[in-house]
Amino acid sequence: MRVRNIRLLLEAGLTLEDVRFFAGCLDGDIATAPPSPQGLRIAEERLAVLEARIAAQTEIRDRLRAALRHASRSRPAA
Repeated sequence: MRVRNIRLLLEAGLTLEDVRFFAGCLDGDIATAPPSPQGLRIAEERLAVLEARIAAQTEIRDRLRAALRHASRSRPAA
């Protein structure tokens, strides 16, 4: 049960550091247990971190895409 719960939390996007908070709950069925306010806070904080990373990577991708378009237009014909 413990390993299954750890996998569930990791697959949900939490880190091992985040999972440490849930140590006291890992022997029960966390998939069906009501969430605690602290557990929800940890998940919300992790989601905010992930959203910030995604936004940063999206911005980098968009700049690279624009640079490639510009380079393709200004490349001399072969």
